[in-house]
Amino acid sequence: MKKVELILQGISDGDAIGGPFAMASLVAKTLANDPYDFDALDKAYRDYYDSGSFDSGPTFEKVHELMANGYTRSEAVVETHRLFNGSTAGCNPMHRFMVIAGLDVPYERLDSLARRDARMTHHDPIAGTCSSFLIRILRRSLNNEDLVDAQKSVIEETSPMGLNFRKAWPSKNGFAPEVLCAGIKFAHIKGNGLQQAIAYAGTNNYCPVVTGALTAAMQTKVINL
Repeated sequence: MKKVELILQGISDGDAIGGPFAMASLVAKTLANDPYDFDALDKAYRDYYDSGSFDSGPTFEKVHELMANGYTRSEAVVETHRLFNGSTAGCNPMHRFMVIAGLDVPYERLDSLARRDARMTHHDPIAGTCSSFLIRILRRSLNNEDLVDAQKSVIEETSPMGLNFRKAWPSKNGFAPEVLCAGIKFAHIKGNGLQQAIAYAGTNNYCPVVTGALTAAMQTKVINL
């Protein structure tokens, strides 16, 4: 199984609604041949919105709604941040872009790509920080690094300012730091961590998606075809 397919399977395992898997599949398909083609990704996101943008989250929706009404992408991102009173640190970038960990991208480029993707919709830099954090842990896990060691290594790589989000506690909501915290917490539980994440999240489709991807990366032998 290819690494990106492995991540997608994990996302699917934790996705009770289907939106995160749909968007992650879109990203994987769009960037499969060229992970740096953000013009293609821009078009893919626009097309996804035009098709209904199922379960993509309020920030993604509002940005593309504004774009459909004449705003440039950068203008729409800033205006959405204003309209949402600064609350644009949701988990959609983390959910949709984690598949980049399974593509042919040098490890040292993952951080900048994750942040660049997040800025396409989410003005708050915390969204990009969390996406980058998860993607790097996933890449290390895919390379057979223990989750504890992978998490420690990524913490050491991240600037103190960038780690402010780690003060968050796990929760059932969609705030990216809390989704990340909860997702990793359940991934540390051997045997039935994903099932516990799903039971904990209830109708919220947030942390189990992260737990599913991490669990798949840790427990399945990867053959990079």
